[in-house]
Amino acid sequence: MKKGILALSLMVTGGLIATALYSFTVKDTTAYAPDQHPKVNVERDYTEKLSIQNSGLIMVDFLTGFDPGLNTIPKAVFNQNATALAKMSNLFNLPTIMLGEEGGFRGKFYPLVGEYLSKATRVERHVPSAWDEPKFQEAVKKMGRKKLIVGGISLDICTQLLTIDLLRAGYDVYVVTDCSGSDQNIAELAAMMRMTQAGAVMVTWGTLASELMKDWQSPYGAAVGKLYQENASWGAFRTYPDEKK
Repeated sequence: MKKGILALSLMVTGGLIATALYSFTVKDTTAYAPDQHPKVNVERDYTEKLSIQNSGLIMVDFLTGFDPGLNTIPKAVFNQNATALAKMSNLFNLPTIMLGEEGGFRGKFYPLVGEYLSKATRVERHVPSAWDEPKFQEAVKKMGRKKLIVGGISLDICTQLLTIDLLRAGYDVYVVTDCSGSDQNIAELAAMMRMTQAGAVMVTWGTLASELMKDWQSPYGAAVGKLYQENASWGAFRTYPDEKK
């Protein structure tokens, strides 16, 4: 009889422990559930041209502290391209969000990028994908734009993860590949493949400038021409310093 009671007690105790462990496990994994951002099913039309009316720009971590990770693009070329993208935003008066936090290992924003985007909405976050930061989501919604242009210093980490989340949320995403870099070519290629497979479009700042301008005889024509002359190597038939290596 005593053995039966002891066995029953052990079974009950074991069941309670198992239930407690299961409850703890469920609570712990729910906090990191992959579906915390529900997928929005939308029909995408990437044949619709970008315009100053339907586009917004997101600049991700253009901070000097991340320079060591740029091994797939010459530093001088990257700096010129990032500056051109910032100038372009200013020229077309695109609603712009600037992600990043100065200080510590992050360093400071690239001077000209910060100068040309002085009116941009700045959002700090402590997560790889900015979409996990509520303030960023609010800023994106305030833009009121369906097509989002994303330029980020790290193509395979923060830029990629944000792009996947933006696509999942229903936005059309255009990734500015020549304003990004990585520590190795294979990582950069894998990132571009994954983003393309998910539905994003890979572009360059020159493509964007021409597409948004539409016509050389428009009010933007002369300014875009100047942008090419100042920031594209072929524009003024010149080379960047470290291209002579």
